[in-house]
Amino acid sequence: MIAVVSPSKTMKEEKVDIETTRPRFIRDTNVLAKDMKKYDVAGLEELMDISTDLATLNYDRFQGFEKAEKYPAAYLFRGDVFRGIDIDTLKENEIDYLNSHLRILSGLYGALKPLDEIKPYRLEMGTKHENERGKDLYAFWGDKVRKYLEKEAEDNILINLASNEYSKVFLPREINLTVYDIEFREKKKDKYPIIAYYAKIARGEMARYMAVNNVEKVEELKGFNYSGYAFNETLSEGNTLVFTREQK
Repeated sequence: MIAVVSPSKTMKEEKVDIETTRPRFIRDTNVLAKDMKKYDVAGLEELMDISTDLATLNYDRFQGFEKAEKYPAAYLFRGDVFRGIDIDTLKENEIDYLNSHLRILSGLYGALKPLDEIKPYRLEMGTKHENERGKDLYAFWGDKVRKYLEKEAEDNILINLASNEYSKVFLPREINLTVYDIEFREKKKDKYPIIAYYAKIARGEMARYMAVNNVEKVEELKGFNYSGYAFNETLSEGNTLVFTREQK
């Protein structure tokens, strides 16, 4: 069993005393980084639809990419999903579980283990960067991420905790895995909407739950009860597991 999550734009550049690993697609990453280095600030601002300040930050990042400091991915990413994972409070064996069972999808790195060493960047998977392989990053990565995930999932089960933008890098291609989608919904009167902010944190909490409980089977996921969520058998259907809670 393997789970996937999206990365985050929020990052914390802080050294961590832990053994790191090398990203699987580092050669592809370097190709993309060289491409991105060709953009000026205005070009990045338009490409990424970001402010001038953010464009300047990421221009500087790509210009100095070759010599930039490296950090373990799950410690560098600090957005909502990673707040849910809260890796700083996990035990060594739980971090080992994540490094074996969790993959972080990335526009620049393709797919990462939590302890892969990476450099600070911003490059979302949905970015329409025309490159030598096609019109966007989905074309750039092609089938590489899908084949990698198929190889990594020993029991052919993938738990999808990623956003649609990122899961598109391996779906809807014909993937030789059984994919389970996980949804987190808030009860509001007689409706159960997905609220993005809460869902992102909950996706990270599910990854944490898997690590803390050494989850090896899909059925074990149904015991997830963090932050007031509970498995909703009525709303769950097929390979979509739905968890709900009373609106906060």
